[in-house]
Formats: sequence, structure tokens, C-alpha cells
Amino acid sequence: MNSRNSRTQMLYTLGFLFFLICAFAAFFTGVKVGADKTEAKYAHLTDAEGALEEFSGSYQQQDLVAFYHNVFLPYREFKRNWNNEVDNLARSTDARTNAASLKNLSLLADKQYDKVSKDSLFTSSPLLSQSQLNILKSLTLFSQASSKVTAGTSGSETAKALKNDNFTASAIKFGLLGQKDFYESMLKWGSKTSSSIPAETGAIKTLSFVAWKRMPLLLKNSTVANIMLNRKIYGAYDPQDITAKIDDMIYSGTASSLGLKDVQSSITLLISTGAVQEQDFMKWREQYYGKEVMPQLPFFYE
Repeated sequence: MNSRNSRTQMLYTLGFLFFLICAFAAFFTGVKVGADKTEAKYAHLTDAEGALEEFSGSYQQQDLVAFYHNVFLPYREFKRNWNNEVDNLARSTDARTNAASLKNLSLLADKQYDKVSKDSLFTSSPLLSQSQLNILKSLTLFSQASSKVTAGTSGSETAKALKNDNFTASAIKFGLLGQKDFYESMLKWGSKTSSSIPAETGAIKTLSFVAWKRMPLLLKNSTVANIMLNRKIYGAYDPQDITAKIDDMIYSGTASSLGLKDVQSSITLLISTGAVQEQDFMKWREQYYGKEVMPQLPFFYE
């Protein structure tokens, strides 16, 4: 009798464990399915072997300009609105307002998705093609995250649930990947324009201010975009805004007075204190970057 009871309990335990494993697998697979559906839908952005070869006509300025207006600008607008909406959500105490905020975020992601997916003009520039695909994945997952999170009376709890959702985490990762690809594309363009600009960022290591000051602007921006990806920094600002903030800290003497010695520790301080803002690059463009090589993209000049 005891043997039969023990066997039954063991079967119940194994069955329960199997159920949990299946539930977790289904949940985390949902994130991958959402991204994979987007990739399958836009498989034409890559060739039959899943990768495109670069040629001498890759990464022309017209490619960067077309990408900025057709892909990056709509996503940049979404990123700004998403951050603002989540901040507002965190301060709300009304369940209906919270539900409306989540719905607005989902609708906004769908709207920007339609804009970004309208054209695929970048098959000659693999990084731009991959960036578009990553941004489409990001918007898909943001829409799904906003749709599945349940709005509560507490806006702060709703905002926390949204931020901590696995779909949101994956959406941020793909968005930052897309951003990194775009800034590396600018670096490719720059290397064809000036022999002093490398074609690739290279391994990201701790950067002293001495090494940082020797780097051209496009390499600084690409390095910052990589750091933002690695650290999951998803603000409304752009990599060049962080670059400009670091440069001003160095040249104004602020970094020295704070005892900062490298770029990574400076970024940690800037992000943790909320010191970086949109348009920070424009504040110091004339002062620090008048002689730098930059593509004719609006966020570098307007």
C-alpha cells in the first residue's frame, strides 16, 4: 500500500514538474515566435543564404539618408513616445488611464511598424538591411508587450510590469541592435570618406580619456551605441548625445574634478543621474565637432 501511494505521489510530482516546464517553455517561446514571425515576413531583406555581401557601392550617403527618414526617424519617434508614456504611466493612479496608456503604446508600435515596413531600400548595405529587420522585430514585440500587460489601479505597478515583461526586454534588445547597426553603417560610410576613420568599431574595452580624445566622432558614436546595447540603455536620446556629454565633461574639467578616468565610468554616472538629454549633441556641435566628418543626417545638423 505504501509502495502504491509513493508511486502515485511520484507520478503527481513528475506530472506537476512537467506542467511547469511546459508553461515556462511556452511563455519564453512566445517572445521568439513574435520575433521570428517578423523575420519570416521580411525575409526578402536578406538574400537566400541569410546574408548580403557588401560591394563598393554600399553605404552611400543617400542610403543613410533614406534609412534615416524611412526607418530610424519613425522608430526614434516611437522610442521617445514610449519613454514619455511609461513615465506618465508610473505617475497615474487611475485604472482606466493606465489601460488607455497601454493601448496607446500598442497602437503606436503598430503605426510605426507600418511606416518602417513600407520600404526596404537597403539591400546593397547589409547593416542597414539588418537594422531595419531588428527595428521591425522591436516594434512587433513592443506591441505585444503593451497588449499582454494588465493595467492595474497603480500606474507605478503597471509601468513596472511593462518594463519587466520579457517581451519588452526583447523589444529593447532588438531596438538597440538596430541602432547599433545604423551607427556602424555610418562608420562604414565614414571610412570611405576619410582614411582616418576605421570601418569597424572593434572590440569594446575600457576606454581611457586619452584614447577617446583621439577617436573620430563616428567611431565614438558607434562605440557608445555598442555600450548602450550591452548595458540595455534605452533612453529617448541618441548615442551622439552621450558622446557630446562625455566630451564636454572632459574638456570642461568636470570629469577630472569628479575623479573619472574612463568613458565607461562616465556613462555609468551620466545615465544613473539622468544627465543625458535629447539634443545634447546640438548644444556642443559647433564647439567640438566643427571639423568632424559626418553624413548629412538631420539629427547632426538641425
